[in-house]
Amino acid sequence: MSQLQLSGVALAVAAGLYVVLAVLWQVRDRADRASADRLDVVEIDPYHAVATAGFPSDADRAAAAELLLAGMIRVGEEGELELSLTDSGGRPVAEKPLHDVPAALLTTLRRHAEPVALYRLHWDTEHKKRRDAFLHAADAKFPRWSDRTKDTLLGAAVLASVLLALWYAVQMVFIRDATASGAADLILAAFLCLLLWLMLAVPMGWAALRWWPARHDHFRAHCKRLPPHPAEPALDPVRAEGLRRSTRDPRWQREAEEAWVDSGGAF
Repeated sequence: MSQLQLSGVALAVAAGLYVVLAVLWQVRDRADRASADRLDVVEIDPYHAVATAGFPSDADRAAAAELLLAGMIRVGEEGELELSLTDSGGRPVAEKPLHDVPAALLTTLRRHAEPVALYRLHWDTEHKKRRDAFLHAADAKFPRWSDRTKDTLLGAAVLASVLLALWYAVQMVFIRDATASGAADLILAAFLCLLLWLMLAVPMGWAALRWWPARHDHFRAHCKRLPPHPAEPALDPVRAEGLRRSTRDPRWQREAEEAWVDSGGAF
């Protein structure tokens, strides 16, 4: 069989594999859509919905809003959160049963020796473990969607392109009339084969990642359509602004402003 025929066979096999993967993608997407249609009658925890629709740290923001409404914490002008030992009338704040997420945030605030903004908790490993333990448990209640971010079909599509590139590299270097002889020739041929494979695999793998359709996250789309956590809209404007500042790193904001000014601003 000639080199051209071998190339054609390899390309045909890869095309057939992609057809099979495309059929499997359609079957999985239809099953996901059918499962998503039943989510309207399922009760989803508000903190789980907030974290799924956005980021896990969004659950911290909702938890802070709930603690602010309960009078258990205060927020300063710069967004720093601190425990509130007394209410507005000077009476001690009564301990109340809390959801796991605000309870985790309250535990973290107690552990810190000074007021702390929410954005700083991004680097607090112990706090993230407490919060994510609830989120993982909530995900486990929806086994259909707990691994929604995993896409084995995408991995198979990328692997197929990489293996096709490997075949072409081997074919161009080793499968020929005059084969290499001697250890030095074999080592050089292997090096050239590896180099050629990388040169082919990088653009072909990128093309598969770029053009292969990703799995639709219907669960996240459903969570985005749900109402926001009730504690956040209930905040008064002053505390809502303080909470907003608490989630933003002032260093990033200054860098963004400096970059905007350096680029000429609005002119």
